[in-house]
Amino acid sequence: MGKPPRELLDFLFAYDPAIQSLALGARQVIHEEMSPCHEYIFEMRSKVVLLYSATERVIQDGICSIGVFRRHVTIGFARGTDLKDSARVLEGTGKSMRHIRLTRLSDLDRPEIRQYLRRARKKAGLKRSRRPSDEIVTRVKQKPAARRPDWLQL
Repeated sequence: MGKPPRELLDFLFAYDPAIQSLALGARQVIHEEMSPCHEYIFEMRSKVVLLYSATERVIQDGICSIGVFRRHVTIGFARGTDLKDSARVLEGTGKSMRHIRLTRLSDLDRPEIRQYLRRARKKAGLKRSRRPSDEIVTRVKQKPAARRPDWLQL
């Protein structure tokens, strides 16, 4: 996996180091399982979000996501209700979205995480690459610049 973009590290700076490591570890797992794919990174209210898709239309065609919260990280599945949940690890009550909650780095070693990512990838029709992280297109949504009051505008 390539180095995380500076903007992602800036977004994660406010989080506890254990959560930072967990978020970056989840990103690595998703890169390994989803490549080639598109990644879209942004801040949303009180969390950092990383979306993954087979196309550049990550919001409309999203397959999975990472949500970084103060005390945990989630790996979400846009069409989680369509996934066979034989391990009974998917959480959520929405119409289609489901997620797996991660609280420590060792959670990423659970084999069902990669199994669910593979199922989601297959359902979305995303083909595997032989060069895992070489084919990931990353975009970052920047925070809007703070607006200056009208009386300060020149």
